[in-house]
Amino acid sequence: MNRGSGKNPIWKQAPFLRLFIPFIAGILIENKYPVQTGLLAIVFCLSLILLITCNCISFSAIIELEWVAGLAIHIALFSMARILIHVHQDTRTDQSACYIKGQSNPLLVRLLGDPVQKQKSFKCLAQVNWLTKDHTCFNENERIFIYFSKKPDPRQYSSGSLIIFRKELRPIENFKSSSDFDYKKYCHLRHTYSQVFLKENEYSLIDNENEISLFSVFNSLREKLLIIMKKYLPDKPGYSLLEALMVGFTDDLDPGLLKSYADSGVIHIIAISGLHLALICYILQLALQKTGSKKFSKWIKLALIISSLWGYSLLSGASPSVIRSAGMFTIVLFGRSIFRDIIFINTLAASAFLLLCFEPNWIWDVGFQLSYAAVLSLSLFSKPLRDILHLQNKILASIWNAASVSLAAQVLTTPLSIYYFHQFPSYFLIANLLAVPLSSGILIGGILLCSFSFIFPLGQLIGWLLGLLINFLNGFIFYISKLPGSVISHLTLTLPQLILFYFIIFCFYRFLFLKQKNWLLTGLGSICLFQIIGLFD
Repeated sequence: MNRGSGKNPIWKQAPFLRLFIPFIAGILIENKYPVQTGLLAIVFCLSLILLITCNCISFSAIIELEWVAGLAIHIALFSMARILIHVHQDTRTDQSACYIKGQSNPLLVRLLGDPVQKQKSFKCLAQVNWLTKDHTCFNENERIFIYFSKKPDPRQYSSGSLIIFRKELRPIENFKSSSDFDYKKYCHLRHTYSQVFLKENEYSLIDNENEISLFSVFNSLREKLLIIMKKYLPDKPGYSLLEALMVGFTDDLDPGLLKSYADSGVIHIIAISGLHLALICYILQLALQKTGSKKFSKWIKLALIISSLWGYSLLSGASPSVIRSAGMFTIVLFGRSIFRDIIFINTLAASAFLLLCFEPNWIWDVGFQLSYAAVLSLSLFSKPLRDILHLQNKILASIWNAASVSLAAQVLTTPLSIYYFHQFPSYFLIANLLAVPLSSGILIGGILLCSFSFIFPLGQLIGWLLGLLINFLNGFIFYISKLPGSVISHLTLTLPQLILFYFIIFCFYRFLFLKQKNWLLTGLGSICLFQIIGLFD
């Protein structure tokens, strides 16, 4: 990365990092202080005109005005980010002109997934397509949650089914039992604001032929894979974990088991994210490494890997975390194919920039923040930490390499975890050393099971081995979570402290790894300021 050469080498070699700052500032400021779209469009157009004018003028004669072009780019990105917030702004059904509060207009909705069983009802995500008023249909486009009563059994309905009902939508509220998790904000980030509970005889199914689409094909394949897993792993703790690891289906997971994984610091292996895609990418690269070194074969290999990653993302339910990880891997793989030597931070900034262009509200998503913090932390700290110890024994060296990766990932993710979840898993290192390789083996075994399920004896053998591995992993995680002091709870960080925490990490990184001693005093002074803020809070 050439960390130590030249003045601000990363700043010069990573143009997307420079462009990312005004773009992020635009999103944050527009969220706090919104401005009319027309005014933003005028500013954006004027900045583009200024930029074009600057490119047409030779600065060899007017060298003092070189900064004008840079300013024009920053203003254009700043205003573009604010315009994107308006483009992605939701229009809810209760905000449309045809909606009258207190009147239950007939709503025609399409189910976006299969109903999932909860404790007292069945839950399903749906989309409002039409609202009927005075014999006129008005086109709508809002995602809502529907809670069906258990009678009649709503599992007879599938994704794509159309139902009609006449009942007023209710706003989504936070859980009364939890004060930490902002469920309302979580749903709003996913463009879902309303919910409705439908009892028997309060809705009607409209006979329709389900549209065949890419999502429906992958959903059908997903259902077949779930059937295979339940067939060869009849034990619920076994198949529920394999379902989560393989296709991201977490509805069968026991809440107590989920809590054990969270308390042990290994909840990331259950939620499909960059870890799973990285493993699949690695397996594909190994399988395709002997396909040839010609330019044409390299592009064929790249296309196969990227299409496989996106196919797996759709198969696992296309959750925002998976889509973000797939997008990030796509950009990194393209960058490595086009450029021999890439600046990873520049590629990371480029992927974040493009993903936020697609959905600017992801910047508030905890998963988005944690995933990028983890990747950046690994790129900055894994090698320096690994180089601290040089072990000759191959087994001890492998253990230390795995430990250094887990430690490196925690450096930038821990402040965010404390800020949002107010706790820290004490034994995360021990748990990750065993859970990550075991979960990777289980994922590979699950792929083999689904591939050879048509051979019953072989499928039965793979299922039996998977059951042993999963039961061992669950037992190990449960044991770790019950150790004394496994979770340090009631930790708090305010937003100023969080920002200062990251500045302290930056200062000591510059001092320890880049040998810039002036940052030592800055870091120590920042620690004092951090303590003072804590005293006042």
